[in-house]
Amino acid sequence: MLTITEDALDAIRLLVQQTDAEGVRISTSDYSLNGSGPAVQLEPAPGPEDGDSVLDAGGAKVFLAPTAAALGDKVLDAEVGDGEVRFELHEQD
Repeated sequence: MLTITEDALDAIRLLVQQTDAEGVRISTSDYSLNGSGPAVQLEPAPGPEDGDSVLDAGGAKVFLAPTAAALGDKVLDAEVGDGEVRFELHEQD
């Protein structure tokens, strides 16, 4: 299962509050722009889509698209700097 750090939870809560969404949806496409592998998309969502898995971690809802199932063994983290949030995926220890 995808692990979400406290920093990522705080960033998700803030994003949801600013956009009036229910949560964030994580999906993947076949390749990133630089061709280095799957591209991960994280965006505010009004709710889950059909087939999404729903994670409710401390009031922060994350909807995982079926295409993002491979992220189940990852850690979602966030860095805040210069007023911007950058989400990152890491391997679990």
